[in-house]
Amino acid sequence: MTTHPNPLTILVAEDDELIAAVTAETLEAAGYKVVSVPDGQAAWEAMPRIQPDLILSDVRMPRCNGFELLERVRSNPAYALTPFVIVSANADTADQRMGMSLGADDYVTKPYQPEDLLKTLKVRLRRATMVGNVLQQHQEFLTRVLPHELRTPLSAIIGYADLLIDIGQAWEVLSSTDLIDYGQNIRRSSDRLLKIAENFSLWSWFEAQAAAGQTGRPIALTKAAVVPANVHKWARASAESLGRLKDLTVEIEAATVQVPVEGFSAVVTHLVENAFKFSLPGTPVSLKGAAVGKNFVIQVVDRGRGMADEDLGKIDALLQIKRDQFEQQGLGMGLVLARNFARLAGGDLLMSKNSPKAGLTLRMILPLSGVFSGEKGLGLAEGGVVAPPADAKCHLA
Repeated sequence: MTTHPNPLTILVAEDDELIAAVTAETLEAAGYKVVSVPDGQAAWEAMPRIQPDLILSDVRMPRCNGFELLERVRSNPAYALTPFVIVSANADTADQRMGMSLGADDYVTKPYQPEDLLKTLKVRLRRATMVGNVLQQHQEFLTRVLPHELRTPLSAIIGYADLLIDIGQAWEVLSSTDLIDYGQNIRRSSDRLLKIAENFSLWSWFEAQAAAGQTGRPIALTKAAVVPANVHKWARASAESLGRLKDLTVEIEAATVQVPVEGFSAVVTHLVENAFKFSLPGTPVSLKGAAVGKNFVIQVVDRGRGMADEDLGKIDALLQIKRDQFEQQGLGMGLVLARNFARLAGGDLLMSKNSPKAGLTLRMILPLSGVFSGEKGLGLAEGGVVAPPADAKCHLA
């Protein structure tokens, strides 16, 4: 066993006792300090105490799975730059793609060879040290000026840019692997910043429309066609970005609805992304849309961890449900935007548990505004918005 005066600490989250023991033995023999925990919740609780230099986490674990742990880590400024390597027994790439899209640094597939594991961890620790040294120079300013949701991606962009400048000024040459890695990290952080900006812009517009309605001014509504091909495209884009295309089913009837002039595609995308974020790869997510009474109901169902009874119906601006227990990337605005969009239209967003099965059902209710010409008719509806009838589930289940 190699000994070091100040060994780096690896936090291993693995519910299989044999694999955890073998992994710990391998890492300790290489000179690392290892802390093993049986699930993501235990890992999260141990973070403040051990301050790991790297996290090695299985995907499928009880209480809190690897993806949920990853989102908590990436959303906390104290741990946002801690290298995170996911471990999956899944031969498919869905786990890997979802992990990388949520901010994982790398992945290994079980069963793994000790030398492959050690090589992966060595590379990630070395890069984390390089990036950390640069980012530390900016942290004080950014901490004072910006909230952590903006600070984390912006800090990464600035850090990688400065790192590239330093390398160029030193006349050093980066390998193709390093160039791709830096570029992917800059792109991922840039995309996250852009999404935050777009969400804020849409939220501000919804708030302005709501204020206009309260003062008697007209809300900017329009008759919009629900085109099945477009809804399929929005949902598939979200699924493909997370490697979850095989998990997605979409059944949408054509219709015409009365909705705000901004945000239709965005809020549908948020509903689908929410379902994928809180369910594991390999579990189904369905998107359905059909006329129910005088409304058009868009329903998204997942088989994730669901939500406690006391949290159903709680959708507050810039607040994520149980954020202290389930930290997520982003501002938690997805459901807020969907609710505000639906209410401006004269409808609503409803949440319910999939009892006795796990998961959550989201229903966005929008008033119908006639039949979409050229498609199968759904029936005309005039008058005010009504709640879905008692048998609504039989239309959408």
